[in-house]
Amino acid sequence: MDLSAALAAIADPSRRQIVQRLMHGSATTGQLAELFPISRPAVSQHLKVLQDAGLISTTVSGRHRWHELHTTPLADIVHWASQVIMTADKVPAKDDR
Repeated sequence: MDLSAALAAIADPSRRQIVQRLMHGSATTGQLAELFPISRPAVSQHLKVLQDAGLISTTVSGRHRWHELHTTPLADIVHWASQVIMTADKVPAKDDR
């Protein structure tokens, strides 16, 4: 689990929007590029970051590159955040010490 890579990948609003789109199913690079007022190469760079973090996989089919969401890194983030919250909730408040 590379929590830092996953957190860094979803830190960008454009990449979060890509993740949100892919939660509804696979999409091509072109379909994803239509969502943004940025160049297709810029979208491809965002996809590379998401892929390097393990959040998406890419499959080539003919002339199209299909991207699919992988939720394990997101589940890892949720697990880590839950542990932080549960531990912090057990620490007495400053006024209670």
